[in-house]
Amino acid sequence: MEDGLGLSQLQSALPPPPEYTETTAHRDAKGADHSNHSQSAWLLRRTSIHVESTPNEAWQEDISSRRENAPSIGSNDEKKALRTLLTKFSNKSAEDQNEDGRTNWDEGQGHDSSDFGTTVVIEAAQPSKGQKRKRHEMKGLEQAASMKRWPCNGNPVEPWGKLAKDPELWDPDGDTLVYYGYQRPQASFRVKSSILEAARSEILVSMLQEGYKRTPKSPPSVVSASSSERGVKKFGFGHRAPSLSSEISKPGDEAQIRYEIHFPAPNGTSRIEILRHHITTRNFFALLLNKPLVGLTFYQALVDLHERLTVFMPRNSDCNNMIVGYLTRNRLNNVCNDPAAAAGLLAYSEDDEVQWPEGWREGFVHCSGMYSKLPQLPEFCDISHISRTLLERSYLELQARIQVAEDRLSSFNFDDMWPCHTTQPPAARASFEHFRDFLLQFYQKAYKNWPPRATQNSDGNWLTRAVVCHLQKDLGALYDYYVDRDVVWAETKEPSERYRTMVRQKNRAVIKINNDGLDLAKLFVHFDHKHKHPHIPHPYPLLPDSMPVGNTGKAQQKQSLFTSKTKALEKQIIHAYSIASNALLLGPEVANNSLVEAFQRFEKTDHLGETDPRDARKGRWILLFGILQVLSNVSADTPDLWFKDDVSYFLMPRLKGTPPWVTGAENVFQEAGPAASHCWRVSKSAWGKDILAT
Repeated sequence: MEDGLGLSQLQSALPPPPEYTETTAHRDAKGADHSNHSQSAWLLRRTSIHVESTPNEAWQEDISSRRENAPSIGSNDEKKALRTLLTKFSNKSAEDQNEDGRTNWDEGQGHDSSDFGTTVVIEAAQPSKGQKRKRHEMKGLEQAASMKRWPCNGNPVEPWGKLAKDPELWDPDGDTLVYYGYQRPQASFRVKSSILEAARSEILVSMLQEGYKRTPKSPPSVVSASSSERGVKKFGFGHRAPSLSSEISKPGDEAQIRYEIHFPAPNGTSRIEILRHHITTRNFFALLLNKPLVGLTFYQALVDLHERLTVFMPRNSDCNNMIVGYLTRNRLNNVCNDPAAAAGLLAYSEDDEVQWPEGWREGFVHCSGMYSKLPQLPEFCDISHISRTLLERSYLELQARIQVAEDRLSSFNFDDMWPCHTTQPPAARASFEHFRDFLLQFYQKAYKNWPPRATQNSDGNWLTRAVVCHLQKDLGALYDYYVDRDVVWAETKEPSERYRTMVRQKNRAVIKINNDGLDLAKLFVHFDHKHKHPHIPHPYPLLPDSMPVGNTGKAQQKQSLFTSKTKALEKQIIHAYSIASNALLLGPEVANNSLVEAFQRFEKTDHLGETDPRDARKGRWILLFGILQVLSNVSADTPDLWFKDDVSYFLMPRLKGTPPWVTGAENVFQEAGPAASHCWRVSKSAWGKDILAT
């Protein structure tokens, strides 16, 4: 059936729905999650909702104008990985399209096509004159039978069906009963009139002060009626009202009730609009009382609440700030692990009437991390086209970074750090290889396999946020254990920075090349420049004293393996390794790290007596340096996020050129990057100051 057919034509082809009144709407909403009432079942079987959205051409210029601010791919490795991802992503997107070119939103929802029957086009309610809200797609009226409750303190979303009587809004000491309409047999919630008076709303105060001016047959609209026409009943002390709720059963309760307030839906509204109206009434009182939010979608609940506030509150009220304060106080802005809520927060924050930068960042970062789950959600259509485009770009760029890191860390392959002209591997190179074998064995034992197998929710990547955090914790502890905090990069005036040296902070003495000819400064600068890494602030290790091993090679050891001379040399080397560490300055969280403990045992037994311990420590440090540089690109989270604990996805999208409504601004948000990773953070901490002071 074509979308162009009128609603009346479509409805005439359908079997008539059951008689629909506010009472039946209320009853369906109440039992939607638990039983099949006639009205909600009819809606589910027969209708879905589709509200027209802005054509693609309307936002194409906006996207084009922001291309110069689009996230950039740094290294050639990331560009190559991105090309592979683009091919994979485009093929997947094509599979998710129907033959008519529309995205198959119903995939995975568990509904057969016969469940919904004919598609009905329903126009959304017209916005008020003072508002310029965009029109959005919504999934369907099946959402109306699946109302949700977003608890406070970031708890998981849950189904909700308490429209009849909400226990969270029922104060036994309240003196005001609140009804959704005039034909309700019982009140939906009970509150204190002082709460309404404290809101300083002329409309609410009038509803408390004025008598009832209309008959139930012609109820006023909360949105359109004047303050003198609000449905209200005021009772004197001890006066018995014939319409008091049947819920008032305790002795003395009736005497406490002074007011009855009615919030009927406007005349001529559709079924879904009636339901949304009642939900918004409930959410208005939830805001006043700091109770959880409910709704069909997170975005719908917030937008409808914002519009209701503009009606109820004084003109000089900051409705945006009221909602932001409500979300923040009750931690409703915690959208961790909830892609639907994250999409709703993002869509609300970029709304024309809101434009909340911090909310947009929080929603965007979490949406980017859960992007693979978004296209299947109806809430995805609430997000603007330009933000959806930015999300896709950030997701692809992030996948490219993860792919580069996986290629490196799967085998700890950093052979390119060594000069190509080396013919025979020096002692340091041999220690480099031994350390790599040690790491592979250590993590194979920890994960049963290395690299680990990809999990179901990891977009096919084995390098998950949890694995990255584990590697960063282990290797960061190893770095802290052996780094020389007194050595930093010397300042240079060279534009290319290819000829930097390392110096000591105490006396600015330059770190010289040893007899082995291994220049760590030159090696690290070349690697960082090639892969566009910023330099690690403290790039040099604590080194043990050099010990000649001329007569302690394998041949000599075979002849005198247990001689006192050999044992004495081994003890000297072990002692030298122990001294060249920060063991006395670190807490147990570092000293007791499993990798640090295993590495100490490994280093004190690895070809002991065959290799100068100073050269061996250098070789191992080179590999550690390369691993930490790769981890720095995938281990840091976007700064200033409100919530990030217990999430399994990455929180580090590119944010250049955002939020989309800000033009000509440089970096409104600080991005995640190496500067927020371990080696940079500890360089700015108070740790190590005792060394520099001595």
